[in-house]
Amino acid sequence: MPRLLSLAPILPTADLARVAEHYRLLGFDVRVHDGGYGTASRDGFNLHFHQLDEPVTAQGAGAVYFAVDDAEALHRDWVASGVGETSDLFDPGFGVREAAHTDPDGNVIRFGSPIP
Repeated sequence: MPRLLSLAPILPTADLARVAEHYRLLGFDVRVHDGGYGTASRDGFNLHFHQLDEPVTAQGAGAVYFAVDDAEALHRDWVASGVGETSDLFDPGFGVREAAHTDPDGNVIRFGSPIP
């Protein structure tokens, strides 16, 4: 059976330049391509963005979960970036510390790491 090698969620955006700057400030390497398409990568994770002709609604926004080695450090970095909204860290009850970051289009990036 063929193996799956990577995953790259494709998230909607109403403004590719704005979302590119947003993810740069979060520490991603961002590239804007022709045709209203962009990519963001960090530590082997890839996100793709496609520009819509209209604003993204809450129903049209995407969500992604990243397992990370240190949710508290990433949380500090993303709060310090001053972009988007990053929730407080919380324990959802299954042995991890998590937070959620919402970008300007309403896409949610949740992240967490095991509680030591």
